[in-house]
Amino acid sequence: MMTTRLLESGIWAAGIVLAGYVLGCQIASIRTADRSVQVRGSAEAPVVADLATWALNVSASGNDLAEVQKQLSGDLAKIRAFLTKHGIAEADVEMASLSVSDARANQYNNNTGGDRYVVSGGVSVRSANLDGIFKAKNSLDELLGQGVVLTSSYGPNYAFTKLNDAKLDLVSRATAEAYKAAEQFAKDSGATVGGIKRATQGSVQILGRDSYLSESEQVNKILRVVTTVDYSLE
Repeated sequence: MMTTRLLESGIWAAGIVLAGYVLGCQIASIRTADRSVQVRGSAEAPVVADLATWALNVSASGNDLAEVQKQLSGDLAKIRAFLTKHGIAEADVEMASLSVSDARANQYNNNTGGDRYVVSGGVSVRSANLDGIFKAKNSLDELLGQGVVLTSSYGPNYAFTKLNDAKLDLVSRATAEAYKAAEQFAKDSGATVGGIKRATQGSVQILGRDSYLSESEQVNKILRVVTTVDYSLE
């Protein structure tokens, strides 16, 4: 009887040891599978803008609407000729909408001594000829010499439109930098880098080369992307 109880106790103890061994392996497996490192990699590339936009506006005033409109049309024609002279294609220049203000139509206007009509208009430029735009911008005094007074000039603003062409290389380089960081971490911790568990790519930023100017004012720009990658560690 005693022998039987000892045998049963031994089997029960062996069962506990075996169960503990299996449970320990599961926990070790979970911890091993959960080992990972999150790293970031960035890449930059200098680029040059390939599109310029520019808006030039003028206005004319007087008491004879026909004469005011004629004056405005003359100024707009001079602006278009000025742009053509500097290499801007006619197809790249569009007329902006005209606006007409009639002082007598405003019941709250008590100024009876000023011009009755003010007509405003302008042109919008969208061109890949950045050299022509640059030369025209630096020659605006020519318009003033012709009696054309700009009421406003927005731009030129410069854009880089080939982002998709450069994006793939940037992301590839950023991911490579992230992997280097993961390798260094793994080396320091006595592990090896496994596969990618998760990856997040940030949006590509377009930055101006010079910090004292806004990005849109600069022809020379910098593309920058940051990727975040989780690698498993083995």
